[in-house]
Amino acid sequence: MKTACLLAAMMALLARDAAAVDRPLKPCTVISPTSERFFDLTPLRRLPPADSDSRGGRKDADAGSWHARGYDYGANFTLNFCGPVVEQLDAVQDLDKSLWKNVSAFYEQDNRQYAIG
Repeated sequence: MKTACLLAAMMALLARDAAAVDRPLKPCTVISPTSERFFDLTPLRRLPPADSDSRGGRKDADAGSWHARGYDYGANFTLNFCGPVVEQLDAVQDLDKSLWKNVSAFYEQDNRQYAIG
């Protein structure tokens, strides 16, 4: 429940912030509801190995997208911030195959992938 709630809260915060500001936000930023400060989420973005730092700045811990276990949900979640997931998708349900490259969040269940963002 904790993982699903956290993911839902992050998505709600991003959607609400975009609607609450009377001026356009920079890409990949959110605004704090308490301090009204802007936060840049770009450092959270994971890149595929080909797009990583040419100086070898990529760490093993940064390999792949962000993963969250859905202990009480029965599925695991994969997401990326400010861009699509790093993993290649091969079984996304109810989404045209041409759009798979734009999926930034999904969960897997019974060898099927379900896009959630």
